[in-house]
Amino acid sequence: MSGQNVAYLAGGVVILAWLLGIPRPLGHLAVLPAIACYVLAVGWQPSVVRAGVAGALASLAWLAARQRDRWYVLLVGAFVLLAWNPYNLVDPGFQLSFVAVGAIFLLVPRVEAFLAGYPLPRPLAGAVAVSVACTVATAPLVWLHFGALPLFGLLANVLAAPAVAPLLGLALAAAGLEPVLPGAAAALGWLNGWVAVYLAGCARIVAALPHAQVSSLRGAGVLLAVCTLLLAAGRSPPRTRRRLLGAALLTAVAFGVWSLWPAPSLPPPRGLRITFLDVGQGDGVLLQVPEGAVLVDQGPPEARVAEQLGRLGVHRLALLVLTHPQRDHIGGAADVLRKLDVDLALDPRLPAPSSDEAAALAAARRRRVPVRLARAGLRYRLGALRLRVLWPDGPGSPGQDPNDHATVLLASYGRVDVLLTADAESNVTLPRRPPQVEILKLAHHGSADPLLPGLLRLTRPRIAVISVGAGNDYGHPTSSTLRALEAVPGLDVYRTDRDGRVTLESDGRRIVVQEER
Repeated sequence: MSGQNVAYLAGGVVILAWLLGIPRPLGHLAVLPAIACYVLAVGWQPSVVRAGVAGALASLAWLAARQRDRWYVLLVGAFVLLAWNPYNLVDPGFQLSFVAVGAIFLLVPRVEAFLAGYPLPRPLAGAVAVSVACTVATAPLVWLHFGALPLFGLLANVLAAPAVAPLLGLALAAAGLEPVLPGAAAALGWLNGWVAVYLAGCARIVAALPHAQVSSLRGAGVLLAVCTLLLAAGRSPPRTRRRLLGAALLTAVAFGVWSLWPAPSLPPPRGLRITFLDVGQGDGVLLQVPEGAVLVDQGPPEARVAEQLGRLGVHRLALLVLTHPQRDHIGGAADVLRKLDVDLALDPRLPAPSSDEAAALAAARRRRVPVRLARAGLRYRLGALRLRVLWPDGPGSPGQDPNDHATVLLASYGRVDVLLTADAESNVTLPRRPPQVEILKLAHHGSADPLLPGLLRLTRPRIAVISVGAGNDYGHPTSSTLRALEAVPGLDVYRTDRDGRVTLESDGRRIVVQEER
């Protein structure tokens, strides 16, 4: 979201310059060092650099005499970045950066004209205009890339905008004074800490509001419809404007009532409930007992596992297990950690980390969720549910396939045992000598596994579940795996691509299976 952040920063600096009586051209020039400070503070990641370049070009473009020249400057910047790396074109950061800046050129004057009819202070109107323009313009891209839209982003931006420029100004002053007056620099740093606390507080308070994020297609459509009605009202005659504003208000109220209406969810389990979530080509297994819930893997981001859990009535996890750092297994972990309360997380910490694992661990740190190392022999108990880690016994070596060191779990409830293999195939699981189990989660989405017949003879499961995406490009489950399963007398096989979400209920002896489709 660097593009939006730079846009809001630029708007805050311009507003501050206006409050101080600084001429507008100088205010736009002041945006340049502010953006440089932002890039230095955040780090030289490609998305941040792109956003900084776009923001600087936008500030220079405002100084152009003609509106057309501003677009020329922006297009030159886009051309330079694309010439440097053509793949920027499909990068979300590049798209959001330039769309946000384009929104400032195209939409801010219209929003300001609309707000002119309301008794708002000019600085507040300017901040609202920038926030509305960037939010509306980037909403389709945000939805496309992240599957959700912030419902109260406008409120957060209006609250935070006045503090952005002071934050960067104090940081720049402290950096300049440090070599000559370290005491004064420390004082400015202390003062700036309180500004940062205010900004973080704004984000926390707004994020904690009910339904702070719209993550359904209907909700996103309603939000965009309201914004469109508001913008149309600004370009309409007074009589039509009142009607459009009324329509926007009624739409927003209706959506609010609908979103607050409690969604139907399953009753709490009386014994053990195991839900193999339909996450497409990935894994996500929810184990529930009356005392709480355990989530083993969180699927890819597009599966929106946090939403699935909400629909199932799960809002807190006693344990979150990241089996290995691959996107189809832990891509949704960071989102789950942000949206649900989690008591403890397990991670194998393999020498092949991924951006998804880094995001999940960062989210765990922010939410103060303790993270334990998943190693063979580790045991965990939740009521009558017992979990034991069978594998890995170490981190492995760099360059090794992370699937071979994925966390393998044995879950037990009464006389019912469940073997959860993640992507660790039989060559890994067989040497661990797992006991006879009632339920087996097939490894690696049913990929070719020459030793699977041996694992089936050893574990003798009654039920096998394959978590796999419909029409996947890998040919999962393979014909050899299906033949091995068909060769086991009395074995019931369930697949999420065919059966959807698969739910198993057990009292510790009997097992009842429910398919979604």
